[in-house]
Amino acid sequence: MSHYLPLMNNNSKLIQEIEEYVRRRGIAETTFGRLAASDSYFVARLRNGGSLLVRTEERVRQFMAKPIPERTPTEARP
Repeated sequence: MSHYLPLMNNNSKLIQEIEEYVRRRGIAETTFGRLAASDSYFVARLRNGGSLLVRTEERVRQFMAKPIPERTPTEARP
């Protein structure tokens, strides 16, 4: 069994879920990639047809499943 997902199988769905997550969270896709997959270019690579390890998808989905913490006034952007 391969550890890679077929290119067009889940990537489109995952990209849509990531787009919705970053929109709701108010963060850049590069920030998401850095936090969720330790790769600032993670989303761009997926869009360009990059392969995805099953364990990476699991880690990204676990990251998105965590509750979004409330920002404190000192963390709020001007």
